[in-house]
Amino acid sequence: MLVRSFVVAMAADIARSDYARPTLVRSRSREWLIACRWGPEGEYLSIATAGTMLDCGGAAAPDAISPIHSLFGVLVSESRKEASSTFLLVRQLPFRIELAGSFFPADGYAVLEQRDTISLVCKTRYSHSCGWLDGKEIRKDIPDPAPASAEAMAWHIEATRRDWIGEFISEGHLARTRAVSAADLPV
Repeated sequence: MLVRSFVVAMAADIARSDYARPTLVRSRSREWLIACRWGPEGEYLSIATAGTMLDCGGAAAPDAISPIHSLFGVLVSESRKEASSTFLLVRQLPFRIELAGSFFPADGYAVLEQRDTISLVCKTRYSHSCGWLDGKEIRKDIPDPAPASAEAMAWHIEATRRDWIGEFISEGHLARTRAVSAADLPV
């Protein structure tokens, strides 16, 4: 059975590449992510960066990670047989959706698999301008970026769930929780 509501930490390998040529990888990093699936039918997915992985060998995520930049996706297909869900990432947040961390407008997709553990593959690209409003970082989508723009690139993400004190996984009417912070959940 596919879990339709959760908040989990994930260890991620991220390859950053050229916006116009996504196969041209320019850098790689290991980072913590916080993935959150919610909605009446589990139709929303947020993927938030949560900091650089300092100890790549540890199995558990640090207790104090929190969302920095959040991608947002809407469910487009699901296969119980394959135990996978595909989400379309968006450049504009739907009305009344608020995220922890700052919204990171992007286009692409994320495939969430729930087999032995929860894993994620995400292919996305973005171009945006950065600014501030009421002391909060704001990023706005730029639909046609200039060549070699510093704020335009593609990401290739592969991530797997790790144990974390802030984890919440709803399994039907039962829920497994560990001290979830309200800042980690969508509003």
